[in-house]
Amino acid sequence: MAQPSNTEHSQIVALVFDTDEHTREELSHKLAPALESELSTPVTPLTTDWLSTAPTKTLRITLSTSSPTPITLQHCTHLAHSPSIAALETTLATQITLLPAAHMHLHARPGLAVFDMDSTLIRQEVIDELARAVGKYDQVSAITDAAMRGEAPYTDFETSLKARVALLKGVPSSIWEELKEGTITFTPGGAELVRVLRALGWKTAVLSGGFLPLATWVQGTLGLDYAFANQVVEDEGSGTLTGELVPGAAIVHAERKREVLRELAAENGIPIEWTVAVGDGSNDLLMMGAAGLGVAFNAKPKVQAAAPTRLNGGSLLSVAYMLGCTGEQVAEILKSAG
Repeated sequence: MAQPSNTEHSQIVALVFDTDEHTREELSHKLAPALESELSTPVTPLTTDWLSTAPTKTLRITLSTSSPTPITLQHCTHLAHSPSIAALETTLATQITLLPAAHMHLHARPGLAVFDMDSTLIRQEVIDELARAVGKYDQVSAITDAAMRGEAPYTDFETSLKARVALLKGVPSSIWEELKEGTITFTPGGAELVRVLRALGWKTAVLSGGFLPLATWVQGTLGLDYAFANQVVEDEGSGTLTGELVPGAAIVHAERKREVLRELAAENGIPIEWTVAVGDGSNDLLMMGAAGLGVAFNAKPKVQAAAPTRLNGGSLLSVAYMLGCTGEQVAEILKSAG
């Protein structure tokens, strides 16, 4: 399998998703000067190609820098939020993902990918859907939105979770099956991404601040290796939720997600540099920061600003291209795995 060369350590790869020929032409002239102004060192375009043309048209531009030290993800994160790149994105009405060239080899050996569930692997916020069953959607949704944005007084995930769960008292236990059958929809590209990763020998997991009955269903449906989520008490006599969390069960908050990421990596003998964490909320930032590659997927602005990388688009399959997979490789894997 390919490994980074010495020259690649000073290279940056720019990825642009869902783009066109006009943007490609503009970036071929303007991206290097924009990076050069931020790095204060010469930047030279090396190659420009289409990493994928379907289902997501993905442009890849590889640039060489004169950086005396290896380009890291931290360098790229800083550059992605810099004034010059922000101005270029505004001008072209696009988003530029910047990665060290070395990250284009992450697909080349088995690693670990962990995902948030709500608004990441699935499109819904499950606790909001549960609240609808007892007419408390507005109350619960307000807390959910504030927690996802990391706003006080709900910066403490455990406190906000318990407050929301308390409002679910009386929800019928049959709600889980009802949500599976008529409410929950999977994010496009998620199933395909998991199939690609598993074919490459990767371990996969859902780490959810939601609830275990649905997380284990998502695990089975997508073929993930692990599922971690919060556990709620169900009263067998009345067949309803009690509004409480299972005593002694670990709460899957931000710190727990980071801890599980590290535990799974160690358990499977995977270097932390070969891990990927994908999420959309503030409680995903710690695991994003601990992973080799952290990806904020269609996240709130505050989360995008703090995350290592951003991915705004319609398909989770784009994560495969951030690992260096080509469209041809993905198509071949999906055909053989289908």
